[in-house]
Amino acid sequence: MTPLLPRFDGICRFSPPLDPRGGTVRRDGRTTAWWLILQCDPEWGRYLRHLYHLDVRRTRSISDPLWGPHVSIVQDEMPADLAAWKDREGATMSLELLYPPQEIGDYVFFPVRCEAALEYRERLGLPREPRYPLHLTIGNLK
Repeated sequence: MTPLLPRFDGICRFSPPLDPRGGTVRRDGRTTAWWLILQCDPEWGRYLRHLYHLDVRRTRSISDPLWGPHVSIVQDEMPADLAAWKDREGATMSLELLYPPQEIGDYVFFPVRCEAALEYRERLGLPREPRYPLHLTIGNLK
């Protein structure tokens, strides 16, 4: 994989809400309590979805993900070090987008590199590498 775009930033959002009222309970009864995402500029998402649409010869369109374009750093993992949890709310982390885009099931994403995210996972007492490698979710085919 090769870099596609210059580095850009995402904003740390802990326990991201699932609706405009701030709810965190999912349809399956679980919550987003132990989630950390990097929320990226919606314009990047629109641009990357448009490029994807052109790349597939306009045969498929993808919808914006629930949280907009984002990188999931912690996914339903309770940290061992709770003192560090949420200490970076609103902070930015820089990431590097890699090409090509990938699809798994209904989701379209780009692999990313983000050293700060991996270091923060370690600080939280979590494995350095998440269950699913870091990636920028840009949309879904649902």
